[in-house]
Formats: sequence, C-alpha cells, structure tokens
Amino acid sequence: MFVFVLSCGYTPIYQTDQKLNIKLDTVNFSGDKDINREIVKNLNKYRDSDTDNIFDLSINSTKKEDVVTKDKKGNATSYKLTLEVDINLSNNSNNKKFTKKFAKDMSFNSKNNKFELDQYRLNLQKNMVSQILQDINIYLRNLENDL
Repeated sequence: MFVFVLSCGYTPIYQTDQKLNIKLDTVNFSGDKDINREIVKNLNKYRDSDTDNIFDLSINSTKKEDVVTKDKKGNATSYKLTLEVDINLSNNSNNKKFTKKFAKDMSFNSKNNKFELDQYRLNLQKNMVSQILQDINIYLRNLENDL
C-alpha cells in the first residue's frame, strides 16, 4: 500500500510548501470582525506568492444565532449558529472574476452557566471558521488549476 501511494503521484491537499499560483493583492472585508480576522490571517500565505495571477479579494462574513427550542418558562434550550462567508476574487489584468459562498451551521444545547455557554459558543465558532478556511483553501487550490 505504501509503495502504491508513493508511486501514484499523491500529494496532500494541505501541503504548505507548495508553490502558489495565486497572489492576493488587495483584501477588503466587511461583516463580523472576528471571522474576518481569522480568515485574513490564514490567507496571508497567498500575499507572498511570486506569480502573474494577482487577484483582489473581497470578503463578506455574517454570523447568525437563532433560538431553536424553548422550555415551558420561555428560556432557550437549544440554539443554531450559522456562519456565512462570501468571497469575491477579481483579476484586473484579464477581467476574470470568481465568487463563492461558504456556509456552516451547527445546533447546540443551552447550558445553565452563562459563562460556559459563551465559551462553548466561542469554541464552536472557531471550529466552524476553521472548517470554512479549509473549504476556502481547497477552493483556491482548485482555482489555481483553472487558471
């Protein structure tokens, strides 16, 4: 099995030392600041590329939390957290534009301690942003193949 994997041209998707064929020049963002900060921090590796494929990036992120169920007293017992990230890539030299929407949602139960609930929300949001970042990186790697 090991010999087969090595000889078939397998390369990991998340390999960090690959040469990048996309360079991000201008990054504009709107929406939730925490989500945008994590995304921009992760996409900085695309700012240092040495290529002719220079894109401007626009990010719009939204976070929405809804109460799904309530108990008899009217207190929330479960929530649904939804994160949406819209990215727009535009290349001014050849007028190519790419748009993609990434969304993740997760339902979770309420906790008696509000501090624990807030900490759980933050951890859940970080995990969801991490999943969206993986999807964005895969999308950008696939976009390199289309150029």
